[in-house]
Amino acid sequence: YSFCTLLDANMTANTGPFHSELNGVKAPSYCGCGVYPLKTKIAGPAEQDESGCIEGGKDIIDEVLYNFKANMWFQQYSVKGDADRTLLYLTMYVHHLICEMKDQTKEGYKKKLLELRNKTYSAPGEGGFPLAGFLNNPKNSGEADNWKAYMKQCREEINNRFIDILYLHPTEDGLPDKWWTMFAKRKFLGKTI
Repeated sequence: YSFCTLLDANMTANTGPFHSELNGVKAPSYCGCGVYPLKTKIAGPAEQDESGCIEGGKDIIDEVLYNFKANMWFQQYSVKGDADRTLLYLTMYVHHLICEMKDQTKEGYKKKLLELRNKTYSAPGEGGFPLAGFLNNPKNSGEADNWKAYMKQCREEINNRFIDILYLHPTEDGLPDKWWTMFAKRKFLGKTI
């Protein structure tokens, strides 16, 4: 993913942070987050679609990973639709993953993932949820459960895809690419999961 190209194009256009191409696409929504098909084999509420649902064969996970570095530089984000809310939460999760993995080798990453898969993350309407101002509280426990299930499916897919990106150019001692781990020192929108 070419961060410099993204940032240069965005700064030249002076458009602010990147928004999802899926805004406006009709999809189910839980707590204000759109539920879009994923290129995944992981079971969950999202439809499994290997062709992607965005032009060029991308899905929401690809958008998050592709726009992550550029979006990390912004301290404000104006939501334009349900896809942006999904993008915000998943960007925050990628940041969390970088913070957790910054001192791990690739083998350490794989071991740490077992711990992260079993971790309970706060959800909209619960105390300590970092995006309370961006996402809606669930209308009922069913919506909360559906949101949690979709985000768990997305987090697991990010875990699977991100390992190859994070370790594409490891340091001499096998630690993750410094151009990714530098973001462990920043907070996305001043918040963390």
